[in-house]
Amino acid sequence: MKELWMMSLAICLSFSSLISAQANELILAADEWCPYNCEPGSERQGYMVDLAVDILGEAGHTVKYRALNWSRSIEWAREGKFHGIIGASKQEAPDFIYPEEPQGIAENHFWVLKGDPWRFNGINSLEGRWLGIIQDYDYGKALSDFIKTHGGTLKAQERAGDDALDVLIKKLIHGRINVLNEDKNVFLYKINSMNKKELFADAGYDMTPLQTNYIYIAFSPHHKEAITYAKLLNDGIKRYRKNGKLNRILSRYGLTDWKK
Repeated sequence: MKELWMMSLAICLSFSSLISAQANELILAADEWCPYNCEPGSERQGYMVDLAVDILGEAGHTVKYRALNWSRSIEWAREGKFHGIIGASKQEAPDFIYPEEPQGIAENHFWVLKGDPWRFNGINSLEGRWLGIIQDYDYGKALSDFIKTHGGTLKAQERAGDDALDVLIKKLIHGRINVLNEDKNVFLYKINSMNKKELFADAGYDMTPLQTNYIYIAFSPHHKEAITYAKLLNDGIKRYRKNGKLNRILSRYGLTDWKK
């Protein structure tokens, strides 16, 4: 009996050691893009952060979230300093490892000051406008071509840094740009938090194809476990959608399932 108890204890300890050895601390990075990823350490870090923490946590992993500018997040994750990036489209980092199931959908709109009659009606309608965009964001082929052609001029003013969106909003208010392109959820969340919603008007959807707007937590190809992390997240999203936990997490940010 004693031998059997000792054998059981050894098996348990061995299994525990195996789980411990497989459990990793993951660092995910991105610029703040609330409600997808918000202020690190806050009560609401963003629903994509919440999903990663819960789903990967169920597999024994610990997730830490770092906020820094988007260009550096991609670069440093690619070098292996981070395990992944949050809120990426496949066009932004095509060499990264993506779950099959997206973690959201971005819908980029143009924004102007209220009272400005301009509305987006194709790329040619941007002639004569001063556009504000964030460096290294994916804006779809047509708009990206416009940015490449006019980058560095008043027509396409790129901003990098942790506070890129805040700076562009201030430039829009003060007339240094007169149109800004940003995801609808992100822009509305930001101007609501600034109590400035009454200053702006939606000037139209940028007409990028729906399939290019899916966003993901993308894992660095530098880490050999990236495929495993992507599969865990993929399976977890499907499970949370079925059991209702996805909707509960999204509801904390005033959102609903992007597939509905």
